[in-house]
Amino acid sequence: MILDIVKKALLIPQVETYADDEINTHINSCKHYLLSCGVDPTYINDESNPMVSTVIIIYVKTFYGFKNDGSTKDLPKSFDMLVGQLALTKGS
Repeated sequence: MILDIVKKALLIPQVETYADDEINTHINSCKHYLLSCGVDPTYINDESNPMVSTVIIIYVKTFYGFKNDGSTKDLPKSFDMLVGQLALTKGS
C-alpha cells in the first residue's frame, strides 16, 4: 500500500495514524498531478512500480507538514525529470 511506503519514507511507524489524512491528501494530489501530465491512470495506481512510488514520495516529502504561510516550497528538480519520464513511457 502506497500509504505504508510513504510513511516509512517519512520515518513514521506504520501503527501511527495521526498523519494518515494529510499524507493521503498529498498522495492523491500527486496522483491528480500525474494525470494532468498525461500519465496513464493504470500506471499511476500500479503501486509496485518504483518510479511512481518515488515520485509520490518526493511530492509528499516536499509538502508534508508544510504550513501555508504565503511562502513557496519548490519540488526538487528530480521530481520534474521523473514525471517527464513517466509521461513519455506511459503517456495517454
